[in-house]
Amino acid sequence: MTGEQNRKGIRKRILIIAILVAVVLGGFAAYTYRGAIRIRMMDFLISFDDAPQIQNTVGWADNNPPGCWGEARDLGQEEALTAEQQEAVDNLESLVYLSGYQEAPYQHDVVSHDTLRAYPGYNILISGHAPGITMIDMEGDFIHEWFNPEITLYGSWPEAQDRNISLDYWRRAHLFENGDLVVLIDGGGIIKVDKDSNLLWKSEYIGAHHDVYVSDQTGLIYALARNIHVNPDYNTEDLIVEDYISVLDSLGNEIETISILDALRNSQYAPVLRRMPPDGDIIHANTIELIEEGSLPEGYSGPLRENSLLLSFLAVDLICALDLQDKTIYWAESDIFHHQHQPALLENGDILVFDNQGFGENSTALEFSPLTGQTIWYYRGTADNPFYTRGAGACHRLPNGNTLIIESIVGRCFEVTPEKDIVWEYYNPFRAGENQELIATLFDVERIPEDFPVEWLNP
Repeated sequence: MTGEQNRKGIRKRILIIAILVAVVLGGFAAYTYRGAIRIRMMDFLISFDDAPQIQNTVGWADNNPPGCWGEARDLGQEEALTAEQQEAVDNLESLVYLSGYQEAPYQHDVVSHDTLRAYPGYNILISGHAPGITMIDMEGDFIHEWFNPEITLYGSWPEAQDRNISLDYWRRAHLFENGDLVVLIDGGGIIKVDKDSNLLWKSEYIGAHHDVYVSDQTGLIYALARNIHVNPDYNTEDLIVEDYISVLDSLGNEIETISILDALRNSQYAPVLRRMPPDGDIIHANTIELIEEGSLPEGYSGPLRENSLLLSFLAVDLICALDLQDKTIYWAESDIFHHQHQPALLENGDILVFDNQGFGENSTALEFSPLTGQTIWYYRGTADNPFYTRGAGACHRLPNGNTLIIESIVGRCFEVTPEKDIVWEYYNPFRAGENQELIATLFDVERIPEDFPVEWLNP
């Protein structure tokens, strides 16, 4: 062997050793900083939909409040708070959590109320400004609050994948007749608190997100869960957000986990997976609702079955139903909405869904037949009365036939009649930012009937 060949051999061995060292160090760094990698994944996940656009640019800055805030769309002129409303604001403002809060100078609280045509009751407000939930009456007067800033995402679930991101808001809740609440803490798990906000139990970490449903018949809890990982069945290299159905008992113990991706892949609707992005939040599940026994109308001949879960996948524009017995997806609908949220079964067997972007920058509350796909009723914004939220959003059919619509990112909720007249309207009063340009996201508003037991409100 010549000297030149020997030198080439040495250089080759050095190169191989350098590559091996780089691979080892890269693997060590990836393991060491896996939390930061997941943070970037969560940043992508959040910017994709439900945390408002503002969080992409300033939402993580130290001088902005924690929670979930969007860019305000200011309407109207300043109105004075009632004494009761001011007391409620003072109580909330006193929370350390509510940093950066300033009183909104424009429309806030209840700004219109047709007492003859609006459905009477109480309103459960789920807002992104703080870890809690508020109850108001139809005039906007404060009734009750559940707030517990000591229940934090990372304090309760240290293994949370999205650590170091300020997401300590309550995303969904179920109210019991004694004042207890089952609550979904976005990014963590499920908790139950009593009427005084004392923690009764918390689930294990499940990566809970977006939605939870509590069965009044069985007490079982159905939650959307996720895991951020590499699943070689879908991407051999890059992280994906994989969604699951987590079934818990009435004490928060997980008793079953169902992979949504696997159920979809094994169904007749598997071709929809071609719409998925290659990595990141590949289907973005955002709704779960149980079709309880007896919830379908008498003589029902449509495609839906009892003991099924109604699900919504934003990234592939799909609403579907999963049979809990054989874990199969047996019905699905697509192409009549875009980036939708909160499909709900109505008493007549139709489905009401919040269509975020199916009509450009005009959101739609849409009722359609799951048998034919035909639109039965809709409400859509206009140039004079805009109605649009890029992410989040919800709508609920009320017992009197009206529809309660939540325009989440601009912090607005309103009730419309079947004839599309607005008979009740509410704006979130919680604002932040140097110029009050941020408004707390309204994730959901639920109307509780007047005859709902509220004896627990009295000490």
